Amino acid sequence: MTNPTPTKDSLYDRVNRAKHRWLKRVMVDCATSSSEKCFAYIVMDRLNCVTLDCWPSQQLVADQFGWSTKTVHRVSFGLQRRGYLLISRNTYSSYRYRPTFLAEDEDKSGRSPGQTGAAPPDKNVEESSSVILVSQSPSIQATKYSARQRGFFEAEVAKRLGNDGFEILVRLSEKDDDLIERLCRACADGELGERELLAARLAFAQLPLKRRLTQAKVG
Repeated sequence: MTNPTPTKDSLYDRVNRAKHRWLKRVMVDCATSSSEKCFAYIVMDRLNCVTLDCWPSQQLVADQFGWSTKTVHRVSFGLQRRGYLLISRNTYSSYRYRPTFLAEDEDKSGRSPGQTGAAPPDKNVEESSSVILVSQSPSIQATKYSARQRGFFEAEVAKRLGNDGFEILVRLSEKDDDLIERLCRACADGELGERELLAARLAFAQLPLKRRLTQAKVG
């Protein structure tokens, strides 16, 4: 009997492995506090595989661990100072957390050596003294995608996202055009499944609404 052809990893699968390697680096670092390790777990658990960040509210994290929001702020910025995290703020001053992936967190090709089991499922299908290589997209490897074909793949991704697919892509592009490149690349390489599409919809849903009210009052 011939062995079945192994199925191609999805974008979700590759990001899933990268984020677990990132978490392991935080966990084995003796310099990180137990609170910082807990916060790193939250980031790993809620990471969006399309945007490569997450956006849990400080109050949600505080409630989960019995902390104050000041503790959440201190702990998260502690991880940023150690080079494990990038923190940004959106229009409404809420925080977004992005792991700083190293080259060793990323797959060079296919499955990582020695991996025998599936990684735990992801819920969200949401100043450093060291040199940090920030990854724009885990597992950059051979791809069938060409930027000249972007229009074609954008249409394919929009179709799979549903009736509001083009609106989703436009809004995500306004936030970060790299997100669209990542989705198109995944589509071209057969890595775009329901989990990646769900992650894109979640990313779109959390974007601030456009200020249509102000525009309506003009004139």
